[in-house]
Amino acid sequence: MSGARTATGTVSTAPAATSARPATSTTTASTAQSSFVKTATTAQSSISSLATSQSTVARTASSSLFTRTATAAATTNTSTATTAASSTQSTVDNNDIAKKLAEAKAALSTVNNKTASVMRTDADGRTSLIKDSQEVTDVQYRRFATFIEEKSGIVLGAGKQYLVNSRLSSLLSKFNIQTVDELINRAMEETPNNKIQEEVIDAMTTNETLWFRDTYPYTALENTILPELAKRAKYPVRIWSAACSSGQEPYSIAMIVQEQLGKMLHVDPKQTQIIGTDLSPEMLTTCRLGQYDVHALSRGLSAERKAKFFKPCHKPNMMQIDPRVKSMVEFRPMNLLGSYALMGKFDVIFCRNVLIYFSNEVKADILRKLTMCLNPGGYLILGSTETLVGVSDKYEMMRCNPGIIYRLKPQKYAFL
Repeated sequence: MSGARTATGTVSTAPAATSARPATSTTTASTAQSSFVKTATTAQSSISSLATSQSTVARTASSSLFTRTATAAATTNTSTATTAASSTQSTVDNNDIAKKLAEAKAALSTVNNKTASVMRTDADGRTSLIKDSQEVTDVQYRRFATFIEEKSGIVLGAGKQYLVNSRLSSLLSKFNIQTVDELINRAMEETPNNKIQEEVIDAMTTNETLWFRDTYPYTALENTILPELAKRAKYPVRIWSAACSSGQEPYSIAMIVQEQLGKMLHVDPKQTQIIGTDLSPEMLTTCRLGQYDVHALSRGLSAERKAKFFKPCHKPNMMQIDPRVKSMVEFRPMNLLGSYALMGKFDVIFCRNVLIYFSNEVKADILRKLTMCLNPGGYLILGSTETLVGVSDKYEMMRCNPGIIYRLKPQKYAFL
């Protein structure tokens, strides 16, 4: 799969089954940081202003002393009285300035400490708005890891608290919940239409993806797989993009098929069915809309393909995928842990960068079910670090230099 998402989706560019979405927490954190910086700047300005005032008072006091000394030659009594009064006033002014200077420094220190405690960056480079008191506890983390594995198949493992904090922190303000522990408790409640559960699973299984990821699967599709299918003249040609995340993988496949029209031996796009599946309702909505922002379009998509297959739309900084490509792909909700009975048979299956998130037992079960969905001689394309756990004897390995794809041996197998 292209980018990633566990359990049905893509695991970008690596994926709970189904590749990275814009993080709401980043926007919130940026706003908070901007506010703190503004406050800090004001405090610092106050310190500078007070320091300037102190310097001015010192100069004024010095000048006043000189004037009083000169005048003393003529009027000694008056000068003495003036000096005493000025000295008293200078002492008051300096004390007041010192007090205000200390208050400003204390305010600046508070701002710096608050910023440090609120802006958190995890091992993935994500910045989130979360305090120590809001983070998931060790006990709750272990409960949550079990819950996520049951729901999506993702294995979090030990020491991944930072990932939970980062992924879930943006949901605290959305649902007006104070801590990640409380959010998890609400998510694990088995109540009808539990929106919190849906969004928590969605946040934990969505990963980044990109266009034409790793290149070699699409080169193999263009130069080996599609020409071989065209020779067979078997229609329709059916291709499945499992855990498709925000849609870049199935749409990349459709572009390759469209580009085949210029070759003598090609697969007819009108006779090609591409199915994209994912666990996340939010990702499937994005897929079906077929609109992508400037950042998404800059990842893996050449300028030539962007000009050929995308058009500006009414939304600023967004582009719409060409109807010829969009019409080739159908998107369906699906959890890779569930049944594949309604999927039918395929000539090519992409399931990339998602198996790495499952236990070996779950991997073997998914691969067994994928194999049952392939036509004899069909192709299975996995991520570069994924292997055929439990079904390696049913495939022949084909090297693409670089990369590897797998072809189901022509015999029909009975799976128990």
